[in-house]
Amino acid sequence: MFIISFDFGMKYIGIAIGQFYTKTATPIICLNAKNGVPINWMDIKKILDIWLIKKAVIGCPFNYSNNYKYKFIIFHIKKFAKELFNKFKLEIFFSDERFTSFSAKTFISDNYKLYNSFYSNYNVHTISAVIILERWLKLNH
Repeated sequence: MFIISFDFGMKYIGIAIGQFYTKTATPIICLNAKNGVPINWMDIKKILDIWLIKKAVIGCPFNYSNNYKYKFIIFHIKKFAKELFNKFKLEIFFSDERFTSFSAKTFISDNYKLYNSFYSNYNVHTISAVIILERWLKLNH
């Protein structure tokens, strides 16, 4: 069984697909978004249909401060999650996404040759989606 993961952003949304059995994920695509809304929801639908996905993990900063930036992004993440549920009836989970962009950038820089050959079509957002999903799978299954 497969599961999809989203690294949510206001301009870009990274997507990865993972497996429950191996607890591993693979980067898929980075979608363009406008104010946190995918420009083309059909891109997500195609992925869900191809992989027969019924569950999704969305990265969310688990920070309990009253920081305006966190409140703003969490509001939009919850809005995105609600749209995913309404459009595709996915079971939604959240995973702490703090430091995933930093980890993705470190991975890319540490694996520059591998990145250029294998991951050249992906970016920080898709690698972050992989980290979010693998972290969630290891903690929850």
